[in-house]
Amino acid sequence: MQLIGEYPVALDEKGRLRLPTALLRQLSPVATGDGQTYEFVVNRGFERCLTLYPKPVWDGITAKLSRLNRFNDRNRAFVRSFFLGAYPLTTDSAERILLQKPLMDYAGITKQAILLAMDDRIEIWSPEAHADTAALDPNSFADLANDVMGGDLTDD
Repeated sequence: MQLIGEYPVALDEKGRLRLPTALLRQLSPVATGDGQTYEFVVNRGFERCLTLYPKPVWDGITAKLSRLNRFNDRNRAFVRSFFLGAYPLTTDSAERILLQKPLMDYAGITKQAILLAMDDRIEIWSPEAHADTAALDPNSFADLANDVMGGDLTDD
């Protein structure tokens, strides 16, 4: 799964947001008796954002986590932190998902959000936090790319 795109969305007073059609076209729906739906799990991201995982991606990650040695205190701490605030979500008939208030508070999300499709998951940012993250200086980005990618990439 290779999700891409950046999508500004509005939330209603209940904390629901409609997933953009361009994003949904990149996902696989689940057939139901009433048509189709999309299944996700949302939890806290590493920064002050939320991470929305398509259910198959979540299942793959949790399968890896289940193989960790739970007698190791760092493993337990990581697994506990990873699952903190995790909720299953299913789209409704209007292709909306409902974000829980504690998660919205964690990410500073109120009436607007930015969905950032990133590889196999979607980050949900407040517009302010997203602007701060997106304001990375081009020279800093070049340095970061060099550190992370190391110039060792070859075309396949």
